[in-house]
Amino acid sequence: MLPHYSSTLINVIATIFLNLLILFGGMPQVLSASPRLPNVTPQMGKPEFWVKKIKDPTNLLLTPEKIQRMNEENLRRPDLRLCRIKDLKEDWTREEILSLLKEDWNFGRTDEVRYDKSGTPLGEPFWNKLRNSLNQESIKESGRTLYALVVKKTDIRVFPTAELSLSTPNHDEFDLFQHSAISIGSPLGIYHFSQDNEWAYAQTPFIRGWIRRHDLAIAKERKDVVDYEEAKNRLVITGNMITVFGDLFLKHPVFVAQMGDSFPLLRIPAGNKSTDAPYVIQVPWRENNGDLSFRKGYIPAQEDVHRGFLAYTQENIARQAFKMLNHPYGWGDKHGGRDCSRFIMDLFRTFGILMPRNSKEQAMVGTDLGLAEGKSAGEKRRLLDRAVPLATLIRLRGHIMLYLGEDKGNHYVIHSIWEVQESGKAGPTAEKIGKTVVSDLSLGEKGPKGSLLDRIIDIRMIDHPIHR
Repeated sequence: MLPHYSSTLINVIATIFLNLLILFGGMPQVLSASPRLPNVTPQMGKPEFWVKKIKDPTNLLLTPEKIQRMNEENLRRPDLRLCRIKDLKEDWTREEILSLLKEDWNFGRTDEVRYDKSGTPLGEPFWNKLRNSLNQESIKESGRTLYALVVKKTDIRVFPTAELSLSTPNHDEFDLFQHSAISIGSPLGIYHFSQDNEWAYAQTPFIRGWIRRHDLAIAKERKDVVDYEEAKNRLVITGNMITVFGDLFLKHPVFVAQMGDSFPLLRIPAGNKSTDAPYVIQVPWRENNGDLSFRKGYIPAQEDVHRGFLAYTQENIARQAFKMLNHPYGWGDKHGGRDCSRFIMDLFRTFGILMPRNSKEQAMVGTDLGLAEGKSAGEKRRLLDRAVPLATLIRLRGHIMLYLGEDKGNHYVIHSIWEVQESGKAGPTAEKIGKTVVSDLSLGEKGPKGSLLDRIIDIRMIDHPIHR
């Protein structure tokens, strides 16, 4: 089928930038260096600190079979916007594609004033040109989905443009035309192309948007993409970031893969990893005419990778999460960073758990531990006392975190966060954090909107409801 956005979801996503930017209150007046976070010791920055608090950290929370069953159920939920490319509708009508484009236009073209990178408001000439670039007049009465693989890590954009859309002038860290980055090897279903033929309008496994055409390769047959996506013998990237080489002797790096990426595995090292030949993986390649072909990629034998998905245990979750500690924050994965929901998505990908890209949707996965919104701080603490450390997500409006556990009466999380606000005599002041950190839930308590704890609205354990 062709996935659609709900009008409610569009409104929610349209305001997510402001929720993140003012995570702890109104617009900041001052942005300073990363603060020393209160109540956090150096030991808390190590996974072992949290693992040793757990009675049986190697206990399997979900078997691979139960994870698969959970994934299948979540794929059938339209509110999560997850998608398996092989399930896309192959034949579509002009009206269907125009409907999708209209939804995206209403999402990206709001009544709010938006600014370009120079701080100039985006005027009607800009929007008219952008509308023309959608190339709606060329859409035929009926057509077929094209299938492709991403051949270069690239961006998924709301519209076919690299121009920025900013809510406030001179604040280009948050481009509202940016959906997300997408990794090499990701499958796509292509519906349409832009007026200049430089952009493809595509459905990805977690979002719909525009991708630069030169960053993807189109398959001659749907089967080529489906077989690549469903290859059973896969190498999963379990390090934060690793380099993939184009030659057996590891002299020529070709791209960087990130945690959760996976590739069909052609050959594994044997014996002593320090001296072995590398892993050999299959990577997609774009021929000069844009067609899809495949080449070999090489990963050093000692790299942080795993044959197949990791066992879903609290110990493994902790070790994976802390590999991303201090990684830079990046809205929509810009500049090589991760935002809060990408941190969660990449973490759970290493266990084969499909997660949406949006924080609100991520907090719809798994088991609700009880109504948190509107509860007192004491009631929220009691809910957290029931939570399973390292397998529980905590959501505020526009932000999501992984629950680590309790220490000396304080509840702790690990999350990717841009800034924290405090109240000052001249108004709210902001201190930049801009990375993945450990903090307790008192963070922001002196800000105009209260602490993380005060603002919790969802607490979810990532498991299969039938399992509990």
